[in-house]
Amino acid sequence: MTYALWPEYSVVIGVFVTMIAVMVFNRRSIQAYWVGLATIVVSGIITIADWSSKSLPVALYGHAVTVDAFSLVVNGLVLVAAAGALMIGWNDKRYGPDFPVLVLLALLGMMVLGLANNFVVLFIGIELLSLPLYILAASRGTGESGEAGLKYLLLGAFSSGILLFGLALLYGASGTLVFTHLDPAHMILPLAGAGLALTVVGLVFKLGIVPFHMWIPDVYEGSPLPVTTYMAFGTKVGAAAILMRFLFFGFSLDAGWWGPALGYLAVLTMVVGNLLALAQKDLKRLLAYSGIANAGYLLVGISAHNMFGARALLFYLLPYGLAVLAAFAVIQFVAGERDSLSLDDLTGLAYRSPWLAAFLTVAMLSLAGIPLTGGFVGKFYLIQAALFANQPGLAIGLVVGAMVGLAAYVRPLQRAFSKAAGESSEPIRWPVAGSIVLVVAVVATIGLGVYPAPVVHIVNHSAAFYWLH
Repeated sequence: MTYALWPEYSVVIGVFVTMIAVMVFNRRSIQAYWVGLATIVVSGIITIADWSSKSLPVALYGHAVTVDAFSLVVNGLVLVAAAGALMIGWNDKRYGPDFPVLVLLALLGMMVLGLANNFVVLFIGIELLSLPLYILAASRGTGESGEAGLKYLLLGAFSSGILLFGLALLYGASGTLVFTHLDPAHMILPLAGAGLALTVVGLVFKLGIVPFHMWIPDVYEGSPLPVTTYMAFGTKVGAAAILMRFLFFGFSLDAGWWGPALGYLAVLTMVVGNLLALAQKDLKRLLAYSGIANAGYLLVGISAHNMFGARALLFYLLPYGLAVLAAFAVIQFVAGERDSLSLDDLTGLAYRSPWLAAFLTVAMLSLAGIPLTGGFVGKFYLIQAALFANQPGLAIGLVVGAMVGLAAYVRPLQRAFSKAAGESSEPIRWPVAGSIVLVVAVVATIGLGVYPAPVVHIVNHSAAFYWLH
């Protein structure tokens, strides 16, 4: 039954072929990017083919991995994230020849997290995701990029240590490594409680939940723009997927252990993230705090602890990721050779490039949750999940956080549509690959807001991993 893992196998093969392309061809050639993109396309085709398979779900390697509709949706999301990051940074000499190889390696880690059902597989996925991103964060070669890579490495290693300690305590308390074999009724409770707390802390650190969010703004600001895009979208998908897998598979009948704590963290994260975004003048830092707030929205879906929450979380990841891709693509175009952009740099954008201003508007309105965008539909489903779980506090916290966030997202648009003191004559270059990402992301964002039914059907089916119980 290992055919079910061919999406992951194809990425492994693609990593080696891409490495060979880097070595055989000129280290500054474009062949490695084409091989990397072809790998993503092939893995996506196999994922779609697996979706129609009647033999899923299937547990492999002693239940260490579980391939089901949930893992296939996670595959699809992280493949979109990888394709977007690769195309935004397409053949850019500033990021080194190994950029596509590292993107694929991190992609493999994200895919592993989507199907993990074992402590060892969980840890392998986390490290396989994190290690390439440490290098990518420092790949710009500047002082800011090196600082971002070092901060990410040190704090990531710290969180991995906490996670590993928590998993060790859980193994000691339960005697099993498999999520679905965990039975809190037969665990050594003090060990199990400590292990669960440390494991959740390690995972929410990767997700960027308050108060474990301090590393995100500095790392996002110093990293190259395509890498920041990848971390903002792909890392959120991987961390949210494994947190849901771990809690719903191993502790679904004991939500009283973790549900209230995650609910409080969700409200705190939504409000604090959006409040801090209000004060930012750098767009990468603004989107970093926006990512923190959106991690809080995702945590609402997990805290609700019902199928509505699982569906809402999986749905929300798509419009959030599309808005992130669109926003960072616009920043990449306007910034040009720079790797950062302030709010003042957007002044007069609507007069220099009306289409870019329009696309940025769609991205920001979707992040704010304005109707007729995918972000609005995603937030609606999250509120619905919280209410169905009899947790009105979560729903109120989400609404308050969204209202605060609206003020933060309007600030870039206010600058973009204001008249510049001196009209800039420098044209804005539209790279072909990045333009494809931008147009597709914006059209899909509007499409999700107008007609979300096909994606809703897919996520409804993917949340059926409750067959385990």
